[in-house]
Amino acid sequence: MGNQGCVYLVGAGPGDIGLVTAKGYRYLQQAEVVLYDRLVNPLLLEYASPQAEYIYCGKMPKKHILRQEAINDLLVQRGLEGKKVVRLKGGDPSVFGRVGEEAEALEQAGVPYEIVPGITAGIGAAAYAGVPVTHREHSLSFAVITGHDKSPSGEPLIDWHALANGVDTIAFYMGVGNLPHISERLISHGRASDTPVLLIQWGTTGKQRTLQGSLATIVEKAKTAQFKNPAIILAGDVSGIKKGASWFESKPLFSQHVLFGRASEESSTIGQHLRDQGAEVFEFPRMQLQKKLLKATDIPTDKDLLFLSPASVDVFFASLQANKIDIRHIQGEFYGVSSKTIKALASYHCVGKEVTERDSHASSLVILGDSEGIDREKQRYAIGFGDDFIATHTYNRVPQTLETFSRLQEEERIETIIFPNARSVQTVTEGFQACGESPESISAYAHVICFGEKSKQAAVKAGYSIATVLSEPSEEALFEALVQKEFPLAAALS
Repeated sequence: MGNQGCVYLVGAGPGDIGLVTAKGYRYLQQAEVVLYDRLVNPLLLEYASPQAEYIYCGKMPKKHILRQEAINDLLVQRGLEGKKVVRLKGGDPSVFGRVGEEAEALEQAGVPYEIVPGITAGIGAAAYAGVPVTHREHSLSFAVITGHDKSPSGEPLIDWHALANGVDTIAFYMGVGNLPHISERLISHGRASDTPVLLIQWGTTGKQRTLQGSLATIVEKAKTAQFKNPAIILAGDVSGIKKGASWFESKPLFSQHVLFGRASEESSTIGQHLRDQGAEVFEFPRMQLQKKLLKATDIPTDKDLLFLSPASVDVFFASLQANKIDIRHIQGEFYGVSSKTIKALASYHCVGKEVTERDSHASSLVILGDSEGIDREKQRYAIGFGDDFIATHTYNRVPQTLETFSRLQEEERIETIIFPNARSVQTVTEGFQACGESPESISAYAHVICFGEKSKQAAVKAGYSIATVLSEPSEEALFEALVQKEFPLAAALS
């Protein structure tokens, strides 16, 4: 019996990648095909399978990349091929997401499907702006309305009298273009002209922007502020609750967009900590580890072993298992170049020592690590000793990460680039070049921060203009620099 395909119609939430449901996240990781919309945060795609097929269905006003009929056909086709397909939609797929049409096409074709709800923008964006859509003192009812529809004018054809007089809080989706019409209709059908209105653009993301007014004033204010979609119009007394910056907007790194240089497949704990403080972090480029299991004859049993990364530790022990070699046959000492590597050794119940503890006059040792991009002679020279180098793995760049970079760049969501080490300069620069960018072109609009002297030298050599070098290579120093936004162009450094 062949594999049966299934299509998962998944809500990605309003923007913050942490707002996707656990079920949606699990299906995304398992997906063989991912079809995604323009309003899906491209950072979410970094968590899908590296082997997945990605199809952009990016709809823009009056400019559709893929027509709905073509999307329906693709879902059916891939489902009939036996694939696990995720149709990733911004917000909730059942709220103006045309999920009904897609589900109907799948049902008619006999393709199994599931609908995985998501947080809709009217609720999520309002919450991140500090406004609950219902409140015992201000709002006992809530409605979501499309801000434009299929009518000839694009102005929503609804029962304005019932809406103006029967609902406390009204959320209009993508309605900024029709804001004059919406305000006029609500007032003319009985809603007080001083009813508070809140506009929320790019809600729940680092680009979130809000504008407050009333039905009588919001049109002129939006015009002056050049407010555009994607945005939610929240009309009702509850909108007046917002006083100053919300809990989200008050985070110390709110509105900061950071590209954190990656040198391996592992995500950075620093990156997550920056997210917790409000920054939007893109760890670039995404890498996939390719193991190089050792043959029995290549496994050194009588020399000290120096591991350059946790991955090299994992591959070494996997090689022992694959060749059925008992750990008791390994006579040498274990050393690691970092605390992470030593912890990896400890996870296999082996004691790892700092490489600085080793006597430089001791017998030669074998170095195990990543073969790609390492200047072996310099690596050995920096360590001070070592004869043999064994490549345990290599890293391959995941193609989708380049599309993520391009999307974020188009949306002007790359402002600061952080190089935590010299190796990250190489991997990031190769990624930029694959996107048609150069260190010089990137430096024209992004601040470049280096953790220390070695990463600074590597970045300068590559062609970057350095904004700052941290006072010390630590998370605390990075956080302080980002909070203060002190990026003096360091011509003297370069």
